[in-house]
Amino acid sequence: TTAAAAAAAAKEDAPVPPTGQAEAFEQARVAVARALDKKSKKQGKRKSSVKSFASATRLCVELPVADDSDGALVAMASATVGREGAKEATCVFGRASAAALARATPGVEYEVVSIDEAWPPAMACERDGIIALVGVAAEDADKAARKSRAGEGRPIVAVNVEWEHDGDGGVNFDQMRTGEPTELEAFTNSFVVVYSFLPLSIQIGWGGNLEGAVFKCVRGGAPAGSPWRIMVKEGAQFDQVGAMQRRPQQSDIEAALYNSMAAKSPVNKGVGFFREGVQGLFNKKK
Repeated sequence: TTAAAAAAAAKEDAPVPPTGQAEAFEQARVAVARALDKKSKKQGKRKSSVKSFASATRLCVELPVADDSDGALVAMASATVGREGAKEATCVFGRASAAALARATPGVEYEVVSIDEAWPPAMACERDGIIALVGVAAEDADKAARKSRAGEGRPIVAVNVEWEHDGDGGVNFDQMRTGEPTELEAFTNSFVVVYSFLPLSIQIGWGGNLEGAVFKCVRGGAPAGSPWRIMVKEGAQFDQVGAMQRRPQQSDIEAALYNSMAAKSPVNKGVGFFREGVQGLFNKKK
């Protein structure tokens, strides 16, 4: 059918999951750059103020890292802002030790700020590029909000932040809440995920393992139009076994993997999933 053909074509043109960390970092950088470029063009057409445009720009990327070291945070920050935008960018690190390492790293051109350091508006307005919130803990979300207010008028990009959110700019939060949100709740739920690659390792049967991933990569258009894809690795490539417009919950991932394996073999209907294997940054508040 025409609908089936269109779906197949869309799947064929969908972004391919990265083969390594460097590729994931580059995909995320491009996703952020395109999202900001699209916003900038819209702002130009509407002839609205730069402040009103950028203050509403809050993006989020979720990158795969082998560890939670200071070096990993610096690598994520550098990759996200990119070389071209580094001179006008500010990276706010969730740990003082990571900020210290960034300052000592040769070639770092972006402004470095620790989440606990003073950074008043007078300092924040000295640059007009991205403010990247890197590895900020959930308990420091209020500090991240203050940093964002200090840099009002600049795009904010959350990089592997630890607070829970749906990644849809607050759409689901607004639908589910019963009262007026606090200023902090409004802030933490205001981010839109433009890139997320979260590898999964699932134990199946008796000692077997299955590689999978949750993947979202916005190449253009509205971020809400790019689905969250549930992938399983077959040989050297990933195959899509599910797709959702909202962030998948653990139960969604398990169901997609179960159905995929059960469809291939009746024997697999008895498969058991190792729940700790499907935990990750995607497992956010719903």
